[in-house]
Amino acid sequence: MRTLILGATGGLGSALALALKGQELLLSGRRAAELRALAEKVGGQALPADLKDELEAKALLEEAGELDLAFHAVGSVARGSLREAERKAVESLLEDHLLSALFLLKYGRFRPGARLVFFGAYPRYVQVPGFAAYAAAKGALEWYLEAARKELRREGVRLVLVRLPAVATGLWAPFGGPPKGALSPEEAARKVLEGVLQEPPPEVLEV
Repeated sequence: MRTLILGATGGLGSALALALKGQELLLSGRRAAELRALAEKVGGQALPADLKDELEAKALLEEAGELDLAFHAVGSVARGSLREAERKAVESLLEDHLLSALFLLKYGRFRPGARLVFFGAYPRYVQVPGFAAYAAAKGALEWYLEAARKELRREGVRLVLVRLPAVATGLWAPFGGPPKGALSPEEAARKVLEGVLQEPPPEVLEV
């Protein structure tokens, strides 16, 4: 399978890359040096890009060519009260979660039967004080995919939304580390792959 992992240098993205070692892997992320080291480790191809930039995203996806499998393991998290929310911070969350997904679907080329995997969130985990903007970004992604799924199904392309509990990645560093009981990236990657490679793939996978 020709597989693209967006956000490959993140905790979950790198765990997915390691789990898929031996496949035809295309890896993308903003940290070029880390990306190249990971690509060498798994025998993949490094394609550095900033997915919030439409021209970079378009160039990346043109170079990637036709895909059988893609993981949108892109995102960020921020916490702040409603009164203190800064416009740039909210816009950044929407760009990371929604706009980068929009560019993937707009410019990506997919073979019939391709599976595109995105990561949402359990509402009870994010609809809490301090995370309103993050919850909005995840919610926007989920509703966007719900409509996009109907369009792409005509082309034989399947969209899978994955809802994960907390995963022990670097995203939690600003908050003092991951919560107790968080999945390791390796365990999360294993569960994701088990689910999305089912026949037929689920529209929503809750881990």
